[in-house]
Amino acid sequence: MSFVFKEVKGLGFYEVSGWEGARGLFTTRQGGVSPAPYNSLNLGAGGGDDLKLVARNRTLVADALGLEAHEIKTVNQVHGDSVYLVGDGDTVKPQRGHDAMITNVRGIALGILTADCVPILMYDPVSGSVASVHAGWAGTVKGVAGTAVKRMGEAFGARPSEIKVAVGPSIGPCCYEVDEKVIGPLRDTVRDWSDVAEPARKGRWMLDLWETNRRILMDAGVKPGNIAVMGLCTACNHDKFYSHRKSGGKAGRMMAITLLA
Repeated sequence: MSFVFKEVKGLGFYEVSGWEGARGLFTTRQGGVSPAPYNSLNLGAGGGDDLKLVARNRTLVADALGLEAHEIKTVNQVHGDSVYLVGDGDTVKPQRGHDAMITNVRGIALGILTADCVPILMYDPVSGSVASVHAGWAGTVKGVAGTAVKRMGEAFGARPSEIKVAVGPSIGPCCYEVDEKVIGPLRDTVRDWSDVAEPARKGRWMLDLWETNRRILMDAGVKPGNIAVMGLCTACNHDKFYSHRKSGGKAGRMMAITLLA
């Protein structure tokens, strides 16, 4: 597995290579119609951007991928660990909050919005199922990635050892400084937590969400060789990605999308 940058109809995105039977994609800021500070391809409706422009951006993404806008499903993300099973014929966005989606239905694309949090895409070629996961620090501590693996097994018979995982752009350990509010729960729930949190100044740590989620996935039974981490920091690459922290909270949103091909 690797990540290949592509430009389609003026939009820039990274696509996961090596997935026969499914697609995994991570959008960037490139393309779209939103003005500053959301320029340009803002896909998030909750940050203050004009909703008509956000809708237009989503239509542009769908068109670039050969989809209709309504075929890209999203959920109300709440930094938890609830997993929503998207079935055939689902047309209404669920009211309850979720931070992961799974499906085995062709023609449905699962979209997760991020701007520093970790987007995680999964594909099991044996059961023919996919998942999109939103893992901020709170969802990471709650083990949302591992819960998604478990739910794929329960719903579709997916075996963790067969699941392929792509971890997209998010804030990296170079820029993600956290305090006791974050480290406390991490210390209580993540084994060997000190391996993923480098001490910085007093009462502060530099947290590696990529490695933390990689370990959570391995604990869930995913093979290390089946996990690909892009390793691009959203804060370091603010010209290419949205970063909530880098922009002082005034940021658009990228979308991580997976679907059966």
